[in-house]
Amino acid sequence: MTRYLSILAAITVAATSLSAAPVPPTIEVASQGCVTADCHANIKRHNVVHGPVNVDACDACHTLTDAKTHTYRPTRDASETCTFCHVVETEGAAVVHEPLTTRQCTGCHDPHGGFDRNFLKAESMNGLCASCHQDVTGDKQTVHGPVAAGACGMCHQPHTSQYPKLLVEQGRTLCIGCHSEMQQQIEQVGFVHQPVQEDCTACHNAHASDHPMMLKQAPGQLCTTACHEDVKKAVTQATHQHSAVTQDNGCVNCHTPHGGDLAKLMKDKPIQLCLRCHNQPINTDSGEIVQAVSELADPELNKHGPVKEGSCGGCHNVHGSDIANLLILEYPGTFYQSFDLKKYSLCFECHDKQLVLTPSAQGLTGFRNGDQNLHYLHVNKDKRGRSCRACHSVHASAHPVHLRESVPYGQWELPIKYSPTPTGGGCAPGCHLPKDYDRERPVDYNPKPSEGTSP
Repeated sequence: MTRYLSILAAITVAATSLSAAPVPPTIEVASQGCVTADCHANIKRHNVVHGPVNVDACDACHTLTDAKTHTYRPTRDASETCTFCHVVETEGAAVVHEPLTTRQCTGCHDPHGGFDRNFLKAESMNGLCASCHQDVTGDKQTVHGPVAAGACGMCHQPHTSQYPKLLVEQGRTLCIGCHSEMQQQIEQVGFVHQPVQEDCTACHNAHASDHPMMLKQAPGQLCTTACHEDVKKAVTQATHQHSAVTQDNGCVNCHTPHGGDLAKLMKDKPIQLCLRCHNQPINTDSGEIVQAVSELADPELNKHGPVKEGSCGGCHNVHGSDIANLLILEYPGTFYQSFDLKKYSLCFECHDKQLVLTPSAQGLTGFRNGDQNLHYLHVNKDKRGRSCRACHSVHASAHPVHLRESVPYGQWELPIKYSPTPTGGGCAPGCHLPKDYDRERPVDYNPKPSEGTSP
């Protein structure tokens, strides 16, 4: 009798399916079992069959109530149907999946069998999860590997977890479980980006993205929106913007996003980094040409102080500036310049401004004729004063005091032709006749006429 009831009970797998199923004669059911070619034929058609079903123990879950009407009731209370055999410990768990709290196990699992031992109702976990959760990929261009493979379980626990969103680990620990090379890099570098120390999802989307490397936004937007508001202001409000910041990969053109051995997460030493672009002329959108500064890498040349220290940022604002050439302060851009101390603000951040304010050299400079300050003579004029660039190279030169061999003057390379002496020197430039100077025996620039000659 028990065997008879067991077989009948197994026929009633689900109320909806049973109502549509024909009621078999009682005698045939008793002799053939619940699963036949005519009744519940698909119950065992799974890669893996649930144990009770496999041994025809349908009464483990179903109890026949009326053989004639082919009706049944659950053998146990709904909350215990699965947990009678399958114990899922929820005590102490910080997060419990909602279907588990309401004992809706069959929302995810087929009680008769499935593609594997998990008896999932879908062919893949992501297909199953999507039945409740919205599509996390959308029409994004790039999908995270585990998501693309339908392996939600690589990052999420299906039943309980100690972490939000049922994650298997928290923060960076979860990501480096797969991205071990990133962990090695972080452990070996001197400087680590703060978000990397905490949670990778501060910058990366864990499921899908329209940007490279699963970024939440394009690099430049991500960095300046999420954290670096000061840089955003410097870039967006600047009259002159640095294309390296605003184009292509933005910030990561110069900075490593995870960690490095250089301050400010620079990818290379500043000069080497700048020369990746500025080793050749650059045509700007405005039609101007930014000249190459390949001389910065020439070991034979004498470097200007900031360049010698490897700091382009000593004179340039690398993100953006209201001054041409991304300079941090004013510096004359022309050969001739009426004198105004403000126009030389950049130079006098380091150099003594008395160089151009005092007619007498007073030991300020070697460029003097006796005690006459020749810097003052050249620069301090109401009209047609020579700017610093008329004689000096701002980056590097073959001469110790960064004197030029020539200076652009329209289409002409105006020669300087400087020659030093132990106590002075001289030049034969294109802007005036050859002149010498001497610190010990001053040259008389205004000789008196010889006797017997007209004045």
